[in-house]
Amino acid sequence: GSGKSTLVKLLVGLYRPTIGRVLYDDVPFEELRFNRVRRQFGFVTQDPQVFSGTVRDNLRFVAPEATDQEMLDALGKASALRLLERSGQGLDTRVGEGGVRLSGGERQRLSIARALLRRPRLFIFDEATSALDSITEQEISESIREICETKQQIVVMIAHRLSTIAHADVIYVLERGRIVESGGHDALLAERGLYYAMWRQQIGERVDVRPDRQAPSRETGAVEDDLGPPQRESMFRGDPHAQP
Repeated sequence: GSGKSTLVKLLVGLYRPTIGRVLYDDVPFEELRFNRVRRQFGFVTQDPQVFSGTVRDNLRFVAPEATDQEMLDALGKASALRLLERSGQGLDTRVGEGGVRLSGGERQRLSIARALLRRPRLFIFDEATSALDSITEQEISESIREICETKQQIVVMIAHRLSTIAHADVIYVLERGRIVESGGHDALLAERGLYYAMWRQQIGERVDVRPDRQAPSRETGAVEDDLGPPQRESMFRGDPHAQP
């Protein structure tokens, strides 16, 4: 790819930079007690890790002191309460090894609830819906949107599917490891550059489609060009045949 997931892993400290620096509020990475900083991150990937045991066990893995009510609140914000209602066992619902008893959407919602329970200041969704079917993707995207609208966290979303990040305050378009465009959805469409070309390819000729106008505060999205050339090369700024 163009490096968007690598960029996020640098942000959360999973990778250490070999060139340049990572700063948090202008403070260099090296000057921080990073374990303390990392506790302020909520990180949700496309392949959430679910542990054998109960829903309660999975939630308390990140917040051992959490009360039942706090766990229920987190599940509610992640639109995961239906999982408890379906089993009738509440927080004692067993999920099976690797979450085998849960659907893909339920595993993802449980992962979101677990991240919420940490009360993060920075929430990162790395391709969080890319492995889901279109209906479940839409439901999870709506849950993420509702979380963003609380304005309690800075939210970073990494995505290939532009419809899932079109409501972001700022969108960064990456190509070959560099940011080539940035701005809001409407502004990027008006530029008729790389973002416009990818949006047109994914959505079709309906380039007048607009995202949900209830845009969350302080949300950013990153996309990359790995969709191949569109039908009209003139829509690109740069190499129309660029590969990730």
